[in-house]
Amino acid sequence: MVTIHIKGRITADGQLQFEPPQNLPPGDVEITLQIPEADESFTDEEIKHLLTFTPTSGADVVAAGLIGGWEHKGITDPVAFVEELRRKQREQRSW
Repeated sequence: MVTIHIKGRITADGQLQFEPPQNLPPGDVEITLQIPEADESFTDEEIKHLLTFTPTSGADVVAAGLIGGWEHKGITDPVAFVEELRRKQREQRSW
């Protein structure tokens, strides 16, 4: 395996920008990111705040629109969907 070190940057919107060397052969590559330590560090209070779990009510989840994540699969009845998955698994194991 050949290792090539390339410098790049992460933009404010989370995009990775870098210039790959020319004439690389096509194919899969493995990318490793090494992020230099920032000059600033978190205070104990900031770490405590970041690690604090704040429960969200069901009403808040619905209000935020965090529902229906499987609509693209045509699942209208989640209970029936799970029962069908279980039935298929039992059939596979029975032969």
